[in-house]
Order: sequence, then C-alpha cells, then structure tokens
Amino acid sequence: MRSRFVSLYFWLAAVCVASNIYFLIPMYSNLAEGLSSTYEEAVFSSTVFTFCYAIGLLSFGPVSRAFSKRYVLCFGMFASFLLTYSLTTVLSLQSFYILRGIQGIVLGSFAPVAYAYCFDAFPVKRRTFVIAVINTGFLMAGIIGQLISSTLVHVYNWQAVFYFFSLSYLILSICAIYLLPKVNWNKPAHPTPTSASKNKLFQAPVIIGLCMTFITLMSFVSFYEELAQYYAGQEKELFFSRSIALIGTPLSLFSGHWFKKTTPQKIMLICLMFMILSFSFMLLVKQLVIITAISIIFVSAIAVFIPSLITFIGETAAERRATAISLYSFILLTGASIGPIVSSLVSFQSMLITFITLFGVSFLVLIFLKPQIKG
Repeated sequence: MRSRFVSLYFWLAAVCVASNIYFLIPMYSNLAEGLSSTYEEAVFSSTVFTFCYAIGLLSFGPVSRAFSKRYVLCFGMFASFLLTYSLTTVLSLQSFYILRGIQGIVLGSFAPVAYAYCFDAFPVKRRTFVIAVINTGFLMAGIIGQLISSTLVHVYNWQAVFYFFSLSYLILSICAIYLLPKVNWNKPAHPTPTSASKNKLFQAPVIIGLCMTFITLMSFVSFYEELAQYYAGQEKELFFSRSIALIGTPLSLFSGHWFKKTTPQKIMLICLMFMILSFSFMLLVKQLVIITAISIIFVSAIAVFIPSLITFIGETAAERRATAISLYSFILLTGASIGPIVSSLVSFQSMLITFITLFGVSFLVLIFLKPQIKG
C-alpha cells in the first residue's frame, strides 16, 4: 500500500514541478496587466523560468551524490514553497523575472534527484514503473498546469495560481520526509572517466538523440503557446482542447512493455511519423475542434517518444549513461525555454511547417542509423 502512495507522490510532484513550464500560457494577458507590462514581456518570463530550470537540472545532479537524496527532495520542495509564495507579492516585472529564475533553479532539484533516488530505493521492476510514472507526470503537467491556471485566473486572479502551487510544494515537502522510504547513503567515490567511456558519450547516436531532445519539448510548448495566441478569446474552447489532449498522456506507462517487443529506435520512428502526420493535418484545417482531435495523436506520440528517447540515449551511452541523461534533461528544458520565443516570432502555420521539417529530418537520420536498429 505504501508503495502506491510513493508512486502517487512522485506523480503529483512531477505534475506540480513541470506545470511551471506551462501554467503561464493561459494567463499571459492577466500577468501583463497585473505587472503593467506588455504581452511579449510576460511571455519572456516563461523563457527565464525554463532556462533557469534547465540550469538547476544540471546543478542538482552532483548535489544528490553529496547529500541524502530524500532530504534534498524535501529541501527543494520547501524552498520552492517559499519562492512561489513570494511571487504573489511582486509589483514589478524585474522582480518577477528574478524570483521566477531563482524558483526555476530550485525546482530543478526534483528531476535528477528523484531519478537517482529511484535507483537507490527500488528494485529494478518497481524502479521502471516509478520512473514511467514520473515521466507521465511531467508530460501531463503540460495540460494539467494550463487547466489549473486558466480556472484559477478566471475565478480569482493570477496570484491565486501561485498560492495554489506554493501550498502544493509545502505539502509535498512534508510528505517527502514522512512518506518516502529511507535508503542507505554513503558518499561515493569519483572515479576518473576513461577515454573509452568518454567516446561513448560523444558518439554519433548519442549526439543525434540529444539533438532530437532539443526539438521534442520545444514543439510541445510552441504548439500550445501558438494555440493560445491563434485562438485568443476562445478560453472555454481552449480549456476543452487542453482537457481532451490528456487522453494521450498515459500511453507512456506502456512504453516499458513495448520495449520488450521491439527497439526504442523503431518506436521513435513510429512516433515521429505520427508527429509529422498530426502537424500536417493541422495545416489543412482551421476549426479548433478538429485540431483538438488531431492533438490527441500528437500528444500520444510525444508521450511514447520521450521514454523511448531516454532509453535510446541511455543504452547508447552505456557506462556514461548518468551523464548522458543529465545532458538530456538540460537540453530538453533548454528547448522548452525557447518554445515561447518561437511561438512569438512565427505564425501558427509557420510553426507547424518548421516542426514538420525538423521531425522529418529526425526521421530520416534515424532510418540511416541502421547499425543501431536491431529487430
């Protein structure tokens, strides 16, 4: 029974942490009005947060090796509670940027420490499931975060969103101490990597995987940013659209089962094909209800593509797996931080064409990696 609550804890924590990447999307106008700034300046606050969050992902990996991971998780959540609450008191855009940046760095403590904790605390079978739960929470946050913020800002104001998440982090910090099982911890040695292991990290398949990582979450963030701008004024319809897209996110939980039957590379090729098709069909229509139906395919493909990409990079990097996954997390969120900028510079149709091209190039590159695809 306790293991179920632990899985639920990690899912909730993943949703609450990653929601920060997305929950400003439905409330940019409200935020701009509240801080006496422009819409574009409000959009840039998401880029500030996400870039700092990516820095936090890199920073807390080494920290988790020097301290108890359970206490690092607790500290990160409690510090996030204080910073998120403080955001409700800001009166200027500059203060908002600074606090959002610091908040991003602190929230970056969750992902690398949670993954490392799973390796220490759970046997292989259970670990695979919990990691899948965390990945599912991260992806579902892209939809849930927007639903929470659009509801709260409609009923109350933009500060209510930060009140909600600050309370969530306080509860999660307490649960980290009383719910997460204790694990034996010893300060590890730091062996010097050999030249052979370094070559594993910088070989072509790993670099290609990291390049695809960059565009993955960028496409997801850009799509919903563009959707909010293209259909501005249709808040109820957008709420429905985001809610429906949630149908596709739990597919990531089945990725472990599919890996037993085929290779991650083949699954990635299938996902890329559906991502290309979904964006291509969106170019042909303008009705939000049809785009919503197609978005289920896109979100489902992303949901399966992400764990497949993690596995692909991890298997190829071999003994440099930990470093490769840290780079993956950093690059993934760096791409997400650029997503709002992309959406502010190009039209909805241009964004679709751009990512169709990038997905197509990725598809062709994977096909030509024949030695890596084992069937």
